[in-house]
Amino acid sequence: MFFTKVYSQTNQRIQKLTWRQRIVWIFNILLYLYSLIAFLAIHIPPTRFWPVGFITLSIPIILVIHIFLSIYWIWAYSKRAIVSILILIIAYPLFERTFVLHWKEASDSTQNTIKVLSYNTQRLNAHDYYEGDKSKPKKIIEWISQSDADIKCLQEFHDEDGSKTFNAISKIATSGNYNYYITPLAQSDGSKGFDGVAIFTKYPIIHTGDIIFDRRTLNKGIFVDIKVGEDTLRVFSIHLYSMSIRAEKLGINKEYKEVKSGFKDVFARLRRGFITHSRQVTILERYIQESPYPVIVCGDFNAVPYSFAYQKIRKNLANAFEDAGSGFGFSYNDSKLFFLRIDNQFYSDSHLDVFDFQTHREIGFSDHFPISATYTLINPKQKR
Repeated sequence: MFFTKVYSQTNQRIQKLTWRQRIVWIFNILLYLYSLIAFLAIHIPPTRFWPVGFITLSIPIILVIHIFLSIYWIWAYSKRAIVSILILIIAYPLFERTFVLHWKEASDSTQNTIKVLSYNTQRLNAHDYYEGDKSKPKKIIEWISQSDADIKCLQEFHDEDGSKTFNAISKIATSGNYNYYITPLAQSDGSKGFDGVAIFTKYPIIHTGDIIFDRRTLNKGIFVDIKVGEDTLRVFSIHLYSMSIRAEKLGINKEYKEVKSGFKDVFARLRRGFITHSRQVTILERYIQESPYPVIVCGDFNAVPYSFAYQKIRKNLANAFEDAGSGFGFSYNDSKLFFLRIDNQFYSDSHLDVFDFQTHREIGFSDHFPISATYTLINPKQKR
């Protein structure tokens, strides 16, 4: 009798909705439909339909709302909870791009291990140096030089011949007997010395190449083919188009006209960025697919994990943070936009296994935190 009574009361609660619950349910259905559109949007190039870029930005928000809706309907003893639970199940791969928990594994000492560093150095903070803050360039160069990484992929790298402060190439290369390949940006911003992307490696370099995305932009990529024992790897250092979004423009100004102008500027930058990234990753994908060797793709992608750009590369390569990282992995060093993970290492998981990934948040000299990953070369037949 007791269980029958409980079932009867619960069933009545399921069938009878208050007017507030009806409103929540209508919102739930609309959000369900929008969520499906958002999940499809990450596969659509913004060059074809640019609004998809803005839709994908909302994915973290809608996932959080579905979590609360699931709890709400479960609390209300309603079967309607299944709608949001279903969305959360579908979105599970996206959760892995957001938050992961892995414990550091020990590598097999009988196999080759390779530690790879990727770091956007913000031109070694040269701007602040010439404005009076002379401490950061030395600290950045010292930290990179002292890193035990076998391969160091640097973006927004700066060097000045003859400078005691900015002779970065010489200091990094000689610190561990590194071979290196550097190439300047397509255009100069008028500053002194070298600005561009670089790769330093302890392994012999047998071939190099440049990736020119667009001669009108200041972004590009490079790659090197290196010999690691009997194996050969192709390593990329990539710097995709920067949208240069400033948090100060996002509604912090008091004047309405300034706020409106700020949002228009951010909107235009995002729209241009989504389209440009779409074009750039299409070019990058071609270089990856044409590689005769397993690849490691490092760099500042300036794109969040739910973007078309991220999905395009993730479709064919694994992501080191997802497979061996811990936490959220936020890599952008900004007090207001701290929640961005835009620096990545992708790799060929058919020939490489990653067992450690670190976001070095203690190194705050640049507007990006360095990221490093340690890989093991494997025989494809041994892949788990």
